[in-house]
Amino acid sequence: MTVASAAKRFLSEALPDFALPPLLTQIARLQRNGVRRIFRDGDLWIHQTDTGYFAYQEPYLRLDLRRLDEIAKENFFWGYTPTGGDVILDVGAGVGEEALTFARAAGERGKLICIEAHPKTYRCLKALVQYNRLANVITIQQAVTEPLQQNATIEDSPDYLSNRLGRSKGIPIPATTIDEIRHKLGLGTVNFLKMNIEGAERLAIRGMTQTLKHTHALCICCHDFLGGESCRTKSIVREFLRQHGFTAVERSDPGSPPYINHQVWAYNPAVVAAAG
Repeated sequence: MTVASAAKRFLSEALPDFALPPLLTQIARLQRNGVRRIFRDGDLWIHQTDTGYFAYQEPYLRLDLRRLDEIAKENFFWGYTPTGGDVILDVGAGVGEEALTFARAAGERGKLICIEAHPKTYRCLKALVQYNRLANVITIQQAVTEPLQQNATIEDSPDYLSNRLGRSKGIPIPATTIDEIRHKLGLGTVNFLKMNIEGAERLAIRGMTQTLKHTHALCICCHDFLGGESCRTKSIVREFLRQHGFTAVERSDPGSPPYINHQVWAYNPAVVAAAG
């Protein structure tokens, strides 16, 4: 547990429920990052800011929603910039770090489908969508994996970023494929697909062969830099996309963190030609 988390837990135990949100709000305002108010909604903490709402599992006193928007664009607008009317698939949407950015880029005529496996992380995502009134967003709480697998497990660490699919111990969750989601929603062309599922992409790509035929551009985040056989997926992903007719582009930004330089970007020449 970090010092900040320990301090928040101490305050939550020492203060009555009605006194904690105003105190946290004042502390957050001192950071001058645009937070206006912090309040509870059940077991979630809602952060009202100058540029929108953000839901989290604990108070996020240093939240800077403008900076999150900048990071989302730096990370995922590198090889494709969504425009109004686009259909975007966000596989591994987390608590919605990119959801506001993607939804606003797609606009009222577009559509964003956010898929997140972990139930509590998903509740944060769903709250973000509801509080920001994102009418163009569909949220789905399922694991994305290979065909014929209807169930999966996911770890339940307080650090949601470390929760991974497929561990022997974890929370049971329903599973599906990207092809099944696209078919169920009746989607046509997918303009942009972003996937960030911490190594599970080696299975998820097997369930997206039909979707690839209708996808313009995609970015799959690989995690080879973390070490361990389960995280070494970059060459597998790149070869899979090549076999399905995609042109892969290596991202190599000098000085960028490893998670940037292990992204696999790819484009479907057939869809690009049809759109042109």
